[in-house]
Amino acid sequence: MKYPSNRMGVVAVNKRRGCARLAKGSSGFTLVEVLVVIAIMAVLTAIAIPSFVQWRKSIRAKEVIWDIVGKGRLGRQLAVNRNLEYRLEFDIDGRRYRLVQGDAPFGSTVWVEARPWEDLSQFVNWSTGSACDGTADINFEFNPNGTAEATVDTICINDTEGNLRFKAVISLTVAMVRIE
Repeated sequence: MKYPSNRMGVVAVNKRRGCARLAKGSSGFTLVEVLVVIAIMAVLTAIAIPSFVQWRKSIRAKEVIWDIVGKGRLGRQLAVNRNLEYRLEFDIDGRRYRLVQGDAPFGSTVWVEARPWEDLSQFVNWSTGSACDGTADINFEFNPNGTAEATVDTICINDTEGNLRFKAVISLTVAMVRIE
């Protein structure tokens, strides 16, 4: 019976045991080399993890702030196009927000849901006011003439540790929601 090998003799077979082994002159990795590579990978991973965690927190906060800005822009657009008031309502304690439509161009008394409630992500917190310390519910009202009304003009988005990430501020004169 003939055992397989190449011309270089890299593979040799033990005839008594029937198993293959590396022949002399062939190369492989030693245990020390493998351990060094694992150690280098561990150090690189330890360096990268904190940056990755911060990046994820930032992305989650950006998703929320961009959704709020998008709803504000939609409210302004609908108010001008449909000649009705629209309001972006923030339920701070309930951790949700929605867009509602008024029944008149100004001074609406009946508000109907235009977009359903959106829940705030569990990975961020929010507060109101320019000092980011308010907890009262607020509304951004968009008028058909392109202006806005709000008792408090700022929503603050924080990470779960309380670090401020972004602010959404409404300009009352032009009814635009901007990110700071």
